Amino acid sequence: MLQSLSILGGLVLGAALLVPGPATAPSTTVEDGVWTIDAVHSTALFSAVHLGASRFYGRFNELSGEITFDPAKPEASSVKFTIPVDSVDTNSSKRDQHLRGPDFFSSKEFATASFESKSVKVAQKAADDKPLMLEVTGELELAGKKREVTAMVEQVGMGPGSRGGELVGFEARLTIQRSDFGIDYMLGGLSDDVQLILSVEAAR
Repeated sequence: MLQSLSILGGLVLGAALLVPGPATAPSTTVEDGVWTIDAVHSTALFSAVHLGASRFYGRFNELSGEITFDPAKPEASSVKFTIPVDSVDTNSSKRDQHLRGPDFFSSKEFATASFESKSVKVAQKAADDKPLMLEVTGELELAGKKREVTAMVEQVGMGPGSRGGELVGFEARLTIQRSDFGIDYMLGGLSDDVQLILSVEAAR
């Protein structure tokens, strides 16, 4: 039952949007405006409603990708990331194993979930009391199926890295229907709607 909740994890996307692993050091060879996602300081979460009674949360522990972002031209931004679905973590090894299987992610056949943006619109310009908000539309691939999704993305901040370079942070939120990706196990007990939250820090 709660096992089924894990399913939600696969839906992430990314969305979304978008996680541990060794921190990625800023590269001196990347083109200007390209930021590499730091998995250590990023988080991919999912949630769904179990038996109509409670909201259940899980996460993915691995994430990689890059963001193209220029504060002067946010509409020209882009993002792409990949999540190994075997990294699903719901605080239950038995449930996680179920999620990796054919009822949900089929990770032996489809090892990753991925997202690549196609368009970015400015939903809210940054101001003293308001963050930059972007509407990001792109293609989410999960369990071997590709669907177009749109996420609202907030720029959390930007600043210098503790070891040099620059950092930028974003948080994306969206809701997907897991059945759109062929994940329809136990639809009567676990909500079709899955909320995704991807909070990333990226460096250059």
